[in-house]
Parts: sequence; structure tokens; C-alpha cells
Amino acid sequence: MTTASTPVLRGSGGTVLRQEDDALTLRIGDEETHIPLRAVREVVRDERAVAVELRAPHGAAPVVHRVEGVGEAAAALFVSALGTALAGLPEPDPSLDGAALVTTRSLRTPDGPQATVGAGRQVRGLGWVALSLGPGLAAFLATSVLVVVNGEPEALVVSFLLGLVVIVLNLLSGYTADRALQMALLPRRGITVMAVRTRPYGKSGTYAFTDRDGITHHYFRQAYASEVEVAYHPDDPVTKVGVYPVFVRVLVALSSLVLWAATAGLVWLMILMGRNV
Repeated sequence: MTTASTPVLRGSGGTVLRQEDDALTLRIGDEETHIPLRAVREVVRDERAVAVELRAPHGAAPVVHRVEGVGEAAAALFVSALGTALAGLPEPDPSLDGAALVTTRSLRTPDGPQATVGAGRQVRGLGWVALSLGPGLAAFLATSVLVVVNGEPEALVVSFLLGLVVIVLNLLSGYTADRALQMALLPRRGITVMAVRTRPYGKSGTYAFTDRDGITHHYFRQAYASEVEVAYHPDDPVTKVGVYPVFVRVLVALSSLVLWAATAGLVWLMILMGRNV
């Protein structure tokens, strides 16, 4: 009979309790507590809560680590699996103090010198802005001239609103295209490191890494992992992207093409509107 895998318990406040080999790890905020199984007396469930009670010498109050707000089914399976694992351990010395075996470490990366935006990134950013504003402004001016020549100045309001939409679409297109380009190039030509999660714990959070000059950088990503791969530009570490599978990079590239196509279509619509007013 195959034994079910021990589930990972995710409780309220981003608390995470899991079994890793012969120990439990409990993550609360920016701290991770390592609890060897031989330090545990029992694990009990109380509806949507799980309590890990440590061994204590006779007469001493045991230390209890409690996780609230977990799923009842997952909690029941977790307690059952841990009960089986604890039953397979040799009987410890009655004087064992489980709390003495527990260690806690901070997951927060010490803040080193903070990164500043490099000149290359500033120039590239200004270039994208200029490229994004250009078509929108050109379409607005062209449409405005056409509607005025045709004697329909009240259509300028519609032209102005459509011009704003073109500019927004172009800015999104430029940003998405830039991300797609960096996601394709940096993992192969840049420097890839493991970024450690600093805060908070849940579906998304901030990760930190240190570049080769000892400067700390932060990267936001939607992921549950405690570490993620991040690639950065060797000469401009502020330029950084997460390392994603090929299909994700393809989706980002396709989304940029869709946005460019929508922008071009709207510009053409504005020109037709100006001609037909």
C-alpha cells in the first residue's frame, strides 16, 4: 500500500508548516523554525488548527508551536502522517528537552548598499516612452487636422480620448515587449542567481539578491517558493527578470504583439474617422 504524501499546511497570516525529511519547518513572517522530529512528542489537530508539542523533561511545561486556519482535511492527513513518522523513531531519553534542538533563522536578507537606476536603463526607458507616445500623438494630430478641415471641430473630443487610449496601449506594448526581450536574453547572456524571499509569505512576495558588487536588489514575483532564479544584466543589475519556462516567455512575447496590433488598429480607426467626418 502506498502512503499518501505529507501535505504542506498553509495557515493564517502566511504561516507554513511542512515536513522535510526528518524535521519540520515552520515559517512565520520572516523567520523559519527548524524542528527535528526527535524533538517532537506529538502532533495534534483541533478542527482547523494543528499543534506541534515538543518533548520536555519531567515536570517541565512543553513548548507548543501552533498553526491556525489550516484546511481540516489537510490537517487530518498531516497529523496522521506525522503520527506514523514519530512512531517509527527510537524512544528518546526521558530527560530530552526538545526545545533545545529547535533552531530559528531569519529569512530577511541584510540590506546592503541599495541599487540605483543605471544610465543605460534610464536611456532605454526614455526611448520606450518616446516610442509609445509618438504614434498616439501623431494619430491625434492627424485626426485633429482632418476633422477641423472637414468642419467638425466637436469631433476633437472623440479624437482626444482615442489618442489617450492609443498612448496607454502603446505604453503597455512597449513595457511588455521590453519584458519579453529581457526574459529571452538575460537568462542566457546575464548572470543568474537565487533570490531569497524576504516578505511576505503567500501567493506573492518580494525576493532579494546581491549582485557581484555587493549591492542588494529586490524583485517582486507571484510564487510560493522560498527561492527563485533571477537573471540580471552584468553592467546594469537593476535590469533583472525572473527565469521562466519557454512557454511563459512565448506568451509574454505574443501578448506584446497583440497589444501592438490593437494600437495599430486604433490608429487606423482614428485616421478613418478623421477622413469620414
